[in-house]
Amino acid sequence: MDTPAKERNTKQKRLILDCMKSSGRHMNVEEIYGIIKKHDEKISIATVYRNLRMLEQQGVVKKLYMAEDSPSFYEFNDNGEHTHHHLVCSRCGAIIDFEEDLLESLEKTIEEKKGFKIKDHRVVFYGLCRECREAEK
Repeated sequence: MDTPAKERNTKQKRLILDCMKSSGRHMNVEEIYGIIKKHDEKISIATVYRNLRMLEQQGVVKKLYMAEDSPSFYEFNDNGEHTHHHLVCSRCGAIIDFEEDLLESLEKTIEEKKGFKIKDHRVVFYGLCRECREAEK
């Protein structure tokens, strides 16, 4: 007997979330697919994309926008609020979280002057990580 679509969908979401939790890092779709394929060989990459899109719409995960030519990465959205920025190494591709919200005062100014309530913003800084800078020396 086939598994109902809703149950299968829940199982697939759980596999994706478990994969992301156990990795402890930002992951792209291909990485997630490669890992969960070992647990569910019937799953397709299209299913992973679809479930990530649903999880993003539900606010469970956030899609990170890095660069036009790079794959999208995903991370958990623990509280639904902006909590950090990202630093991307242009040599090795490492994604490093920067925990301080550097734009809080700018957001307040925009809200006061324009009456516009900012719910989120995304800032990515590009450069070289410590390891790549050390390797250059």
